[in-house]
Amino acid sequence: MDKQDKKARLQYIRTVIGNCAIENQEELSKELAKAGFATTQTMLSRDLKQLRISKVRTRSGKSVYALPGVVYFDPAKTREELNAAKWSLQFSGNIAVLHTPPGHASLVAYEIDEQKSVFFLGTVAGDDTVMIILAEDVNREQATTFLMDAVPQLRKRQQNANKKEK
Repeated sequence: MDKQDKKARLQYIRTVIGNCAIENQEELSKELAKAGFATTQTMLSRDLKQLRISKVRTRSGKSVYALPGVVYFDPAKTREELNAAKWSLQFSGNIAVLHTPPGHASLVAYEIDEQKSVFFLGTVAGDDTVMIILAEDVNREQATTFLMDAVPQLRKRQQNANKKEK
């Protein structure tokens, strides 16, 4: 194979990956065959590696090839990113309501209760919500400060929110 063929094939791979949602080497091989490029699996693997093409997950959940540094598809958020958005803290009177990702509330309530803080009388946990009863004369700022220390995910969420505001 001469260098011109390889150069043309690599350029065509860039074009196909840049314009189509290619999920695997078989699909890519078919696209190349339509354009007159005969390839093997080994050849495609080397070409993809040389071009630094990797896979990204789209919002629909499919994994497709993408050119380095160029995202043509809207990548799906990771589970950690999705869960980070679910942490929140709100107050109503002497009650704090802490929202968590599903399945986290019981552990969070346990951790808060184990702190034996004078700020809280106790907690009640569901699947993704913790109700925290504040002691008399505890202000929301004190409660928030304590909860940010006891539940690090709240602090991370607040820091991310502050970054977005700037």
